[in-house]
Amino acid sequence: LTRVAILIVEMWDMLSNYYSFQGPLGAWTPAVAIILNTLGVALGFAVTKLISLLLTPTYDLCKIPSPPVGDPILGHVKYFLRPDYHRIILKWTQKYGSIFRIRLLTQWAIVITDPATAAQVLATVPGRTHNYTLTDEVLGGPGKVSMFGTRDEAHWRNVRKATAPAFSMTNVRRYFSSVLDAAGELLSWLDRDQAEKGYVDLEPHLQRLMLRATLEGLLEVPDARHRPGFDELANRILLLMEEATNQISDPVRTIWYRTPLAPLLSKHMAKCHRAQREVVAFHTTTAARLLSRPDPSPENTFLWACLHRLRHPTTGRRLNASQLYPEVGLFTTAGFDTTSSTLGWCLYAASVHPEQQERVAEELWKAGVFGKGAVVVEEEVDQVGAAAGSGGGGCTPRLILDPQFCPSVEELARLPLLNAFINEAMRLYPATAVSGERLSSERPITVGGFTLPGKMVLWTVIYGIHTSEHNWDEPEVFRMDRWLEDPQCAFARGRAAQPGAQAGGPGDAGDPTKASPAPRRFLPFGDGPKNCVGQNFATVVVRAIFALLLSRYRVSLHPDMGIELPEEKEGGEGGFRASKLAAHTAALTQVAVVTKLTKLRVVLSRRNCIPLTRGE
Repeated sequence: LTRVAILIVEMWDMLSNYYSFQGPLGAWTPAVAIILNTLGVALGFAVTKLISLLLTPTYDLCKIPSPPVGDPILGHVKYFLRPDYHRIILKWTQKYGSIFRIRLLTQWAIVITDPATAAQVLATVPGRTHNYTLTDEVLGGPGKVSMFGTRDEAHWRNVRKATAPAFSMTNVRRYFSSVLDAAGELLSWLDRDQAEKGYVDLEPHLQRLMLRATLEGLLEVPDARHRPGFDELANRILLLMEEATNQISDPVRTIWYRTPLAPLLSKHMAKCHRAQREVVAFHTTTAARLLSRPDPSPENTFLWACLHRLRHPTTGRRLNASQLYPEVGLFTTAGFDTTSSTLGWCLYAASVHPEQQERVAEELWKAGVFGKGAVVVEEEVDQVGAAAGSGGGGCTPRLILDPQFCPSVEELARLPLLNAFINEAMRLYPATAVSGERLSSERPITVGGFTLPGKMVLWTVIYGIHTSEHNWDEPEVFRMDRWLEDPQCAFARGRAAQPGAQAGGPGDAGDPTKASPAPRRFLPFGDGPKNCVGQNFATVVVRAIFALLLSRYRVSLHPDMGIELPEEKEGGEGGFRASKLAAHTAALTQVAVVTKLTKLRVVLSRRNCIPLTRGE
């Protein structure tokens, strides 16, 4: 101990002299010493990384084509700082093929838009990149990760196995009633905003709808809209999702965000930290309420019951509220954000393709979907609750949906034009456009005929798969008839089936029991074992709400959206119109963990449908 104490004193004396204002540079001595130390550490890291790169076998990495490097140090990073980088990826795909490599600082990544290779990666490479973990931690706090962000396969398998039964079609039919309950409130707000403003900003209303449907349906939280914090929950989650996206593209921001000084020196960081605390408190309260319920029977496979029975994968102990809230937050966020964004894209597509919108509306009218008696005026109220970002009052009719006159889940699935339109919208505008990263193990891996070193980022870009000319005819043309002309439109042509590929899609809810004739080229819910566990629920919701809105309203873009539509030809549009529209759409797109429109301002014109009054 004496020797250790002497050593510490000697080191302290040396450092005191080294950083003293009495040093050789006077008052500048400490600053120069810190700068030199920082440069020395950075240089040491760079040399170590360079030696590691030189000694690591590259196998076939150099054989894969690559776009010109934008910067010798940053690599291709500058391209991914652009808001339309998904269009850059598509341009590279058309030029360099369905498999190419990019460099982000010192990390090589393989971009994959080939359906067969994507199926292989998504089925056989389970590893998630740090970006998933980062997103979870921004939403839930350091160390708090869900099934979405975990890199622990035991954790993922435990939650996935426990919650998968919750999304059987039998259960989805039960959840459907909560969707109809929330849809009545949605119509009330849309009618009020259109009457008062002459337009509707759709995104906040769709987000509120999906929050209610998720909390009241999946988690069976009674009348969730009256819970403290509900009205601000969507905006807080979206703020944190945007911050997570910024941190993914800027690692320095991630370090700064975690320092105690960040919320003190930055109003935005303080707002994010405050939002995180409120979101965590909301999810923790929800988790505590679920756990306080009596133990569900083994036959009960609703989501709340599956989460109630969840146990720690290592200890086998029942989870408490602080351990369960990341999973509650996952299903809440995924349930409202991706589905509301998909609905927004469907309505945007209907607005920019009015003739195809009318074809779907005519099908709905002929089938009597949400026809006479479905929408009922219950009573007059001063307000319809607190909609996100909406103010004002006045006497507003409260609309509700009568389940007796609403279509069933099966009836919606049998509408060919409705489902073809939704499929085409999800093909051109996937909500998970750039979310599909996998990290290979330390062992070399063969992908698409190339042998690659271990720890390689494999990026299956859904937007590229959906809009590449290598995979589709007229890929940027919105043509819903392609789904009517070819029953196997979701699959690549002339390719052998891939292990782990699943048949179907929104048209049949992705029934995994059906044989796959070829790898999928339509992946709105991903593919492989880590595909979207809630895709059945999402599909039903999108069908129902899109059908409800098109049966009631004619949807057109407000001039504020800044899009002038050239004349549309029957059954589709030419390549020039499609390219021009794609450029306009890219300017309105926020590419992130969930890709969405920056705004969706529309004008709603009522169709010839008059709701009955209760008892009429």
